[in-house]
Amino acid sequence: MSRPASAALRVLVVDTDAALRQGLCQALAAHGAFEVVGWAQSPRTAGPKIAAYQPDLLVIEVDSATADATGLLGAVQAHSPELLRIGTARAELPAPDLAQWQRLGLAAVLRRPSSASAATLTEWVQTLAPYCRRARRQSDVARPSPAAGGGAGPVPVAAACPIPRRRIPGGRAPQVVGIGVSTGGPKALAELLPLLPADFPLPIVLVQHMPAGFTRSLAESLAKSCRIAVREAADGELLQAGTVWIAPGGRHLRVLRTDAGAVLQLTDDPPRCSCRPSVDYLFESLATAYAGRVLAVVLTGMGEDGWQGSRVLHDAGACVLAQDEASSTVYGMPRGPIEAGIAAPVPLAQMAEAILLAARGNSCN
Repeated sequence: MSRPASAALRVLVVDTDAALRQGLCQALAAHGAFEVVGWAQSPRTAGPKIAAYQPDLLVIEVDSATADATGLLGAVQAHSPELLRIGTARAELPAPDLAQWQRLGLAAVLRRPSSASAATLTEWVQTLAPYCRRARRQSDVARPSPAAGGGAGPVPVAAACPIPRRRIPGGRAPQVVGIGVSTGGPKALAELLPLLPADFPLPIVLVQHMPAGFTRSLAESLAKSCRIAVREAADGELLQAGTVWIAPGGRHLRVLRTDAGAVLQLTDDPPRCSCRPSVDYLFESLATAYAGRVLAVVLTGMGEDGWQGSRVLHDAGACVLAQDEASSTVYGMPRGPIEAGIAAPVPLAQMAEAILLAARGNSCN
């Protein structure tokens, strides 16, 4: 079934510059001819989103992570050739480089906006508009429908970017719970954590995106309503069952395996996904410290922090749960793991039960 000629083009933006990416999405959405269906901060996270959102137009930075960009575009070329691809570069490309990108299916490589100002980005989007006619023609090509019985159709792009389906812990029951949350987090945690029993069998380490000075009061507030202990993490503490440690605002939290046991360490390493503390930073440390015997939980929040860490944990054999869209204040952080198929979507009201079941070695579906 072809799309109406008046329909807006569905665009997915891939760019490593957070400010430019956000501004570009806003400028595209304001134009009227475009509908921004998603964004990715790197080509590595874009494949599952292309498969999930089925955009008509991919706007992708080709300056950074060249190997990742060529891998993604090669997968698109092989499995979704109807998708129009426009590259962006900081400078005019030499002819051999331009030819390489064209062989990977880029219809054009445009100069990246010189700044993230609204005026500059609006003007840049106007230069993109002439390519809409080509996108409109290509998007009118019928997409295969499973109900049509016309064969299997093209392989989703995500299939070319190996993403294992979620696993069941089985005999490898988790030994620790890692939780990541951002926008809407205090309310979600106030609903979730008090439902965990006093004899909860695992330690819990938690990143809530907050500035320095606020996480201590959050921990104290939660401790009053919870049957398990809740406190702000301190450097050098040994993990123990039935306690929640919250990363201090402004500092990363990671877990290290020592002869004495699993130990908390606070660091001032550079931000990840513009965040410190970072969920990715915590989750990746858990993958190392516990060899995948982890229950990861991604709750409501803006952005993508926790997506890469969830993938690392899942690849190591961990169980990943994520808050569903309906109960999330902002369906940003949980969206990537759910739509990539590596996390089971769970309503917030059922999350405590799901955590308890998985913590006791049951299915994380």
